[in-house]
Amino acid sequence: MTTTTLKLANSTSNQTPLWTENTNINMVDSAGLKMRYLKMGGGEPLILIHTLRTQLDYFSKIIPELAKHYTVYALDLPGHGYSDITNQVHDKPLFIHHVTELIKALKLENVTLVGESVGGSISLGIAAQAKISIKRVIALNPADYVKSNGLDRSSTLGKILFTGIRLPFIGWIISNAEKRDVLQQVLEGGFENNSNLPADLVDEFSQVGNRKGYSKAFRSIFLNWNSWVKDQLQYSKIKVPVRFVYSEHDWSANAERHNNKELIKDATLITIKDCGHFSSLDRPEQVVKAILQGEV
Repeated sequence: MTTTTLKLANSTSNQTPLWTENTNINMVDSAGLKMRYLKMGGGEPLILIHTLRTQLDYFSKIIPELAKHYTVYALDLPGHGYSDITNQVHDKPLFIHHVTELIKALKLENVTLVGESVGGSISLGIAAQAKISIKRVIALNPADYVKSNGLDRSSTLGKILFTGIRLPFIGWIISNAEKRDVLQQVLEGGFENNSNLPADLVDEFSQVGNRKGYSKAFRSIFLNWNSWVKDQLQYSKIKVPVRFVYSEHDWSANAERHNNKELIKDATLITIKDCGHFSSLDRPEQVVKAILQGEV
């Protein structure tokens, strides 16, 4: 697998990253909310759904390789990247709804859903509803935790920030006071090797976080975290093949991993060694291998 040097172009009108070639960056109306997405490659459709507080560029290390086998669609979730920021409650049903509507708007069928962290949980939630044509789901370190949002396990700093962000008044101050260095420290809590977190990518995430309304939407996710826990109970309805891909040093506990697997009939679980929570950046070659396993 070829490693791509990440370069972002924040000044372009369609926010096209420079790390891509032969690709399209577009906006699509998803149930009244405009969402940015990238399209690259050829073949059956594969949807990439990113982690909390990131955007489609999070998958920059794996998109070029996956595009050799699939038509890859990577998206910015509502309130993330350059997708619209809404004043609606940012609970799990909101994300499931708009990603589902994006897939419908693009008229995609027989879709492979691949999501990391909250993206993995969203993918599983979409499959449980069975409103679109899905071939299979690969859930990378899905954010299905017990009495936790995951980021509070990233580091001491992460625990302080993501516990405090839910508090009245002070939580609003915390959500509006994010600095680039603080963001980097929190993200590094999800890496086995911090050198795998590109500085340009942190710069991009930090700049996007300055968009009007971004911090309010971000805080809303934590204020409504119970919706993520409740939706997990729906996983038993999933009828398509599911592969759980967990990092050896993911934030989830072993019991949480196996509980997820047991909820879904015939689901499989594999582990990526020497890897942190943000596996698509920390061990991209192994993530690609896990996605393609049995498909090519």
